[in-house]
Amino acid sequence: MTSKILITGPPRCGKSTLMLRILNYYKGKRTIYGFLTPEVKRNNQRIGFDIEDIRIRQRFELARKDKSYKGRYRIGKYRVFTKNLDNYIETYQKLELSPQHLIIVDEIGKMELYSENFQDFVKNIFSLDVNVMATIGKTLRHTLKDKILKITRLELHNLTRQNQELIFQKLSRECKVS
Repeated sequence: MTSKILITGPPRCGKSTLMLRILNYYKGKRTIYGFLTPEVKRNNQRIGFDIEDIRIRQRFELARKDKSYKGRYRIGKYRVFTKNLDNYIETYQKLELSPQHLIIVDEIGKMELYSENFQDFVKNIFSLDVNVMATIGKTLRHTLKDKILKITRLELHNLTRQNQELIFQKLSRECKVS
């Protein structure tokens, strides 16, 4: 039986760091697909976020503090490049996934949810017989989050800075993705 694991918590509690640790733990032990959303910094200042493919380590712009970009989607100071995310998600429609695979999604967030392709992708992977570990903001309000939380086999972890190590140990020791 496959695992569906969702990590939630407030901003900057370490969700992305936990996903990176999980990725490093399982690397070489199984086939891992998915992506991370690392911050992009210039002169020690965050200027945006990228999508980083786990398998090939290729990066695409997800969002930037860029006044010249005239896209329709914004989150605060950031302009969101939904076309880049849509193009990236299309590559997953060609994959043949199996119960031995692990998909890591960092993160199911406001920026990503502007993409309908991304929403369809998330619905699909949570319904397939494949292992999924994903992060989602604690205060995010979206119908997709409501649907995911209703999955009967879902294992939900509320991450804090204080319990990061405990949750990592639990996921690396007891997780069904072996």
